[in-house]
Amino acid sequence: MTSRIDRIATEVTGRVFRRLHLADGHWISINTGPAATEFDEVFLFPGLDAPTDEAWEDEDSWEEFLTGGELGRGRLFLGVPADAVRQLITDHGGEHAHQDSD
Repeated sequence: MTSRIDRIATEVTGRVFRRLHLADGHWISINTGPAATEFDEVFLFPGLDAPTDEAWEDEDSWEEFLTGGELGRGRLFLGVPADAVRQLITDHGGEHAHQDSD
C-alpha cells in the first residue's frame, strides 16, 4: 500500500487541499501540483506547530488577514519542500491508519 503522502505528492490536487491524519491525532492539509518536490500550500491544523527551520519560513499571514481570520486558527505555509513535510509526518509518528477517502 502506498502512503497517502506519496499519493498526494504524485497527484494534481487541482487547488483542492488533501487532508492527512497523523498518527498522534494531528491533521495537515496539502495543495500541490503533479510530481511535486515542493508543496504549493501546507495547512497545519490548530495544535500542530511548524518546525523552526527555513523550510517552514514562508507563512502566509495575508490569507488569514484577507479572510478575516477564517483559517480556523491553523497556519498556512507556502512552498514547503516535500521532504520537510515527510519529516514532520515522521516526527508525529507517521500517518494515522485511518485517513479521509479521496
